[in-house]
Amino acid sequence: MTRFFRALPRKFFSITWPVGLLVVLAVVAASCSGGQDQAQLVDPEDSPTAPVADFVEGDVPDVLAFEDDELTLRLSVPNLPVVTSHGLAETDPVQVVIADLLSDGLTQRNPVDGSIEPAVAESWIVSPDGLRWTFQLGEATFSDGSLIAADDVVASLTRVAVRGAESVSGPNLWPIVGWMQAGEIAQGDPTAVVDVPGLQAVADDQVEITLSEPFAPLAEVLAGVIFGVLPADAVDSTSVSSGVEFALDMQWADGMRFVGPIVDGQISAIELLVDPGLTMLRAGETDLGVGFDAASGDGFSPLTVARSASSYFAMNATAEPFSDPLIRQAVVRAIDVDALRLGQFPEAAPMRSFIPVAVGGNGDGGGEGVCGASCVRDIEQARTLVEASQSTDVAITVDFIAEASDDEQAVDGEGQEVVNAEERMALSIVEDLEAVGLTAVAVPHSAEEYAAAAAAGELGLFRFGSISTTLSAEAFVGLPFHSDGSDNLTGTSIDRVDELIDEARRTDDGDVRAELYSDAERILLAEAVVVPLVEFQHLVLLGETLESAGLEPDGSLNLAEVEFAELEAPILQGE
Repeated sequence: MTRFFRALPRKFFSITWPVGLLVVLAVVAASCSGGQDQAQLVDPEDSPTAPVADFVEGDVPDVLAFEDDELTLRLSVPNLPVVTSHGLAETDPVQVVIADLLSDGLTQRNPVDGSIEPAVAESWIVSPDGLRWTFQLGEATFSDGSLIAADDVVASLTRVAVRGAESVSGPNLWPIVGWMQAGEIAQGDPTAVVDVPGLQAVADDQVEITLSEPFAPLAEVLAGVIFGVLPADAVDSTSVSSGVEFALDMQWADGMRFVGPIVDGQISAIELLVDPGLTMLRAGETDLGVGFDAASGDGFSPLTVARSASSYFAMNATAEPFSDPLIRQAVVRAIDVDALRLGQFPEAAPMRSFIPVAVGGNGDGGGEGVCGASCVRDIEQARTLVEASQSTDVAITVDFIAEASDDEQAVDGEGQEVVNAEERMALSIVEDLEAVGLTAVAVPHSAEEYAAAAAAGELGLFRFGSISTTLSAEAFVGLPFHSDGSDNLTGTSIDRVDELIDEARRTDDGDVRAELYSDAERILLAEAVVVPLVEFQHLVLLGETLESAGLEPDGSLNLAEVEFAELEAPILQGE
């Protein structure tokens, strides 16, 4: 099996993300072959943006009055992108909610305890060697009543493979035979006929997934929003959805409506209503706002929910002087992370863990941060570590993306030099490092140069981020920090970390697996392979009708955690 890295330019942004957040991803390619049936696929760039169902011009129609036994959850959103799971922009909170409602995958997370349970599949079995997973489909249907078949599942997962490294969550399926090669082929030729040998419909109601090595987290990875199932021929329409509990009912000019079974006391319909000025939320006509930034939340008591995204400064362990653990520890102690966070990301929280708390992880640093006392800034301790090191004669490069070229907005109206946010952070870090006796220099790059240099292992200290719509610890520890990990841009190679990750990948017990990943995380933090920076958060604006809102770190809705306020005249249940 051959593995190589490929980085992406900065591209995964949403209105709730700070400008300048870079997410550098890498892709794994596994050497394999196979002569399986092929399917013609359409490039996700051509995914339609037409309405999903009935389109009505004008204001929201009168269908907003419901019977007393129906309970509707209404969301104010700033816009209404029409999106399928395989075309998902994974950092856009509104798109994530829509994609999650439009389609379900083979598996899903239990909304109460987070365990993995069947969704489109009714069961699955794993071969004794862990290399073959067979998913038995049940009676799940698309919204048009047609039965979901194995061909639909294979085509849906292959559409994500076609996206290649453009998918943030897709590379988590690297062990599937042929997965990465399919993405490479499609990215090189969008018109190519692509198949994934490890994805096969072995019967109308059975999907077989073949892996290159045992990968126990597969079922929890497949519960990710991006792996939702759509019809095999859904290349020019999203009118058919596969939501197991909620199905798309209609879409009009300024809204979408999803309906589920009518059960007393439970939410039976969900609506997304375009409300950019939040007038409906203020008037009590909607229940919560999703996708808005902090400034638009004035007048509300916003809740923040940890999202599965964080940012940190990574140290390239393959480059001097970071191969010296004393230098890495000195760097962590020297940098004023609080100043960087408050100056650049005032709305973000201190990074608590690589792994989202919702899926386990360390997160127990308390007031001292993600790695406890070893992350606390201590200039004297940093100087002591530097003095004890034998690697101080090598200058540290602090690499950053220069957002303006010398001849493009490099000076302001008064002729003063403009320093972008990334450069400000780099210069601040240089100053901190020099204060403890290290030599450092800030090095600018274009976005393309930065990505290529990161993939080639040519950067020194650089800002890196992680995000996934797959709530699996593998996405946050295995991919970026295993020595063979597809996202290991730090060049981290720690034998004990590899052993723990490998054991987790072979462990069927989800609780034991989570603890193994957490153990690996603790070692990584103790080895100071990164400088933890911030944990980004979802902003949720609660209206007067709700006491709590269920938004998961991956951006999906957890209706089990939605609690309505007791109103004298409930707005949600009609007259």
